[in-house]
Amino acid sequence: MRREKFVESLWIVVSKEVMDAVRDRRSMMAGLLFALLGPFVLAGVLKALIASEVDAGGRPLHLVGAAHAPGLVRHLEAAGVTLQASEEAPDSLLARLPGAVVLEVPTEAPRDLARGRAATLALWADMSNDDARRQAQRVQALVSAYGAQLSGQRLLGAGVAPDRAGALRLELRDMGGQGGRTALVLGALPLFWLLGLFVGGSHVALDATGGERERRSLEALLAQPVAPGTLFIGKWLTASLFGYVSSAAALLLSVVALERLPLYEVGMAFSPDAAMQAQMLLILLPLALLVGALQCVVALHARTHKEGQIYLNLLQLAPMLLMVEKLGAASPPAAHLLPLFSQHAQLGALVSGGAPAPQMLALSVAGCLGATALLIAFGSRRLGSERFVFGL
Repeated sequence: MRREKFVESLWIVVSKEVMDAVRDRRSMMAGLLFALLGPFVLAGVLKALIASEVDAGGRPLHLVGAAHAPGLVRHLEAAGVTLQASEEAPDSLLARLPGAVVLEVPTEAPRDLARGRAATLALWADMSNDDARRQAQRVQALVSAYGAQLSGQRLLGAGVAPDRAGALRLELRDMGGQGGRTALVLGALPLFWLLGLFVGGSHVALDATGGERERRSLEALLAQPVAPGTLFIGKWLTASLFGYVSSAAALLLSVVALERLPLYEVGMAFSPDAAMQAQMLLILLPLALLVGALQCVVALHARTHKEGQIYLNLLQLAPMLLMVEKLGAASPPAAHLLPLFSQHAQLGALVSGGAPAPQMLALSVAGCLGATALLIAFGSRRLGSERFVFGL
């Protein structure tokens, strides 16, 4: 009977808080908009990067004096560079085609190479243009590689092994693969999802605790035949619900937005199936409960609405700590008890194509639920103290 009474009272409190939060549509939409803008901004940045990479590879390189360097022409074509031979002066060519990149091979280049001298080539480009600068850097790397190849042939012709010309040789072997590159570029996604937990429920937590305390409506609620603990739990559940909905919407919309981008053109892939999305949402759920409880406790101690806004705005900086410190493979298992850090590590593993260990998931859930229980007990006790509520 007591349990049924508690459930009935809790349902009444949650219904009342949800109705109050939905009525304040402007605050609700502002919180959702702030959380949802992040994935679309990242999608726009990725789209621009993909377009620039594809454009840099497909734009023609204007080659003046191609007949003087047939070996260089074959080397550039083998690297996938689209060449366009021209006999026009480079300066006039750039004036006619702004943003173009021109490689000039002088007439004396074959003579210098035949005499064993260094041939000087000229690369014309407007380095203030991003596309031109990117293409020019690519051409520089290819020409340098071709020059190193010619130097090796000269050493062989002189009877010196090319390996003897250098004392050290360093080979970079990328073991990260496609998943590592994906995690590097898409590593910002979990930050937006975690930020949605803080932004989406902040206005609900503030209005339901510090706002009612400022309006003196909290005393009327405490006068009702409802335990202070039930009131706090109802407010906590409402704040957690709105924060979780905001984070879930950011997650799902980011998946939809990135699936429409041709990530394969830059060697990346991000298309989580329904099972992976459900796993991500389950990882966020315990943290949503903790964030809602923390926001309610913090906002409850604010005497005015403006003071509560300052506290909760400072609390929204918590995800920025992940840019300073992260949990990695070398972190001890006990570190996954830390809320926020453990969720970020698990979401990052899923984004990169991996899977978090079950024992780490269990530690993460235990850490969040334990901290949530402590905050609920503390908030219920403070709400039941007349001295605290009335500021005596």
